[in-house]
Amino acid sequence: MREEHSSKDSDTCMFVRDVLRSTLRDLLGLSGATALENFLNKRLGDDMYLVFCNSPYRFYDALKGFLGKGADAILKIVAVKLIERGSLSEISPEEFVELVKNPNKDSWKKLHTYFKAGDLDD
Repeated sequence: MREEHSSKDSDTCMFVRDVLRSTLRDLLGLSGATALENFLNKRLGDDMYLVFCNSPYRFYDALKGFLGKGADAILKIVAVKLIERGSLSEISPEEFVELVKNPNKDSWKKLHTYFKAGDLDD
């Protein structure tokens, strides 16, 4: 069952989805990101980026199933990239990873507060 979110939440989720997709493609290359997307989309039964927006822990759990212990490292690198691009602020890479790993349903709300609009084409 999908949760109802406000229009602002939906806009934030779309931004987060776009910036996360762009960052993973920059980091892993198109073929690496596509392989990750295919695996996680199948495992999650939904778009991995939307799952990240709505349930970061569920995303993390699936990512860990694909990368094992490397999941934390890849998320930390993603956070560094997001910070460098100006898409994530006022949070350290370590805090970002801890929020993603937190199974609390409200973790996505807190996580979204650290994202800010920026140029996705950098």
